[in-house]
Amino acid sequence: MNSAWETFYRWEWFRRDQWLPKYPALSPRGRAWIDGFARLLGDPRGKVVLDCSCGFGAKTAALREMGFRTYGSDGCSFAVEKARELARERSLNIGYFTSTWGDLPQKAPARFYGVFNDALSWIVTEEEFAASIRGIRETLLPGGIFVFLGAREGDPPGEGMELLREELARVPRFSIEWHHTAEGTECTCLLAREAGKDYIDMHRLYLIRQPSGQRLETATIRNPFCWDWPRLERLFARAGYSSLRTREAIEKVGVNVAVR
Repeated sequence: MNSAWETFYRWEWFRRDQWLPKYPALSPRGRAWIDGFARLLGDPRGKVVLDCSCGFGAKTAALREMGFRTYGSDGCSFAVEKARELARERSLNIGYFTSTWGDLPQKAPARFYGVFNDALSWIVTEEEFAASIRGIRETLLPGGIFVFLGAREGDPPGEGMELLREELARVPRFSIEWHHTAEGTECTCLLAREAGKDYIDMHRLYLIRQPSGQRLETATIRNPFCWDWPRLERLFARAGYSSLRTREAIEKVGVNVAVR
């Protein structure tokens, strides 16, 4: 796991008093994504599913509450530890484990009717992308579905670049994300966006004040805009999926279904 994600989740947990009262409620868009996944799977009885980008487990908890036998995984061990803790507190029977997507065949405790991922497009290299979707495919039961968010079927080559330009026009380059104080520590999170050829680097700067003094931690996470539909078709075909379709689009994001 990229150490930037570890830093990100550690400081998100520090400010949990700001979001924990609503946990595991999802944003309207996140709710729509999970509802779409559930509709594709149909009757949840007896069906085992995996949220392989679980973070602190809000989506995973929503699936469990719908009646699916649910597992959650993430590449960040800290996030998995806290997701497990939150599930215990709410008496939710969810199996959590730490794994990269490429290592899922060796780490997953079951095989799945469906796998959900809302972070696939954050992969930076084609090599890692190919290994990740192969690993996910191997965790699926025959005919199982992999549902992920990304480019929409029929989008032309280079559509990601148009989305990148829209994103740069929509949001300020610099912003204060949040400020929180707890247990003698005060932290302010600043976000600086830096555009590259086909990506935006999200630089988070954590200004930390404690009785012993001040310090700065940073976490840079790259948001690529290079995974257009023709490229997805080529990569998923090479990975051995039998089909790839967009089932619906929510705010220009495709809810895509790849079938083993």
